[in-house]
Amino acid sequence: MRELTLIEMETVSGGADMVSSLADAFEGAVWGLLDGTMTCVVVGGSASRSAFLGPIAQGIGVILGVILGPVIGTTMGALWGKDTVSAFWSDFRQNYGTNGTLLL
Repeated sequence: MRELTLIEMETVSGGADMVSSLADAFEGAVWGLLDGTMTCVVVGGSASRSAFLGPIAQGIGVILGVILGPVIGTTMGALWGKDTVSAFWSDFRQNYGTNGTLLL
């Protein structure tokens, strides 16, 4: 029998632990709001590499980033805390950003 990874254990047990206090929820919500906004605006505005439709896609990406980033970040931060939402946005920047070639 093999050992489960951390992600597998969290999935099997029902997910990551939720915050235990109102202060942790507030800290996570503020962190998620700021990190989500900055990440989604930067990644949404730089994800398109097309010369013809690129500016249109970048404009839409920035607008959606301003809307979706804070909503997702605040919700995740309030429910699961600062560390979880920080890891989520870091992973998002690695997967959908520039893959570490530029510092976002």
